[in-house]
Amino acid sequence: MTSDASGSQHSGIRPIRLQQVQPDDWAAHRDIRLEMLQDAPDAFWFTYADEALFEEADWRSSIEGAWLVQAHDDTGVAGSAGLGSHWEPERAHTATLFGMYVAPRARGTGVGEALVRTVLDEARRRGKDRVVLEVADINPSAIALYERCGFVRTGLTHAHPRLTDSLEVEMEHVFPEAGAPDLGESSRPTSRSTRRRAKVDP
Repeated sequence: MTSDASGSQHSGIRPIRLQQVQPDDWAAHRDIRLEMLQDAPDAFWFTYADEALFEEADWRSSIEGAWLVQAHDDTGVAGSAGLGSHWEPERAHTATLFGMYVAPRARGTGVGEALVRTVLDEARRRGKDRVVLEVADINPSAIALYERCGFVRTGLTHAHPRLTDSLEVEMEHVFPEAGAPDLGESSRPTSRSTRRRAKVDP
């Protein structure tokens, strides 16, 4: 999958190219992944120390285990995001947006929104009813981005894996054709299942 998207509605912003990541793209995936873990360490479950020791086989495996998309501009990879599915039968129609990152040089240019909407399009293509994500409550710019793309808070939170004064907030995007979701306690994921989802972050 390769497509073009306008980087921003503002004049002077270069267009971006959205491209699905394949195993042979492992080096580019490695570089942007390690960049995000250094630049925004508290936004991700795993750490730079966890993944800096990965070898080529590890990076290829992480790509094969998820659906990943990168945004490219004329200087290289400007951002990345992923879509994960769930093995539990009762959550077969739910997907997770994870690993969302925009390089500092591309922030405020529309790259983040393009990545999120591309992930949503892929989830809809796969027949999913809803997409969930987790974001730290101390990251208002990311929360605002997700809200612009149609995500709302579910009311579920859990402790941040490293920050004692922060919470991970769950948000969801329900596709209109899916109808009103069942938000009862029996269908709402527990904090344990939410933490397990965060570990999908490749």
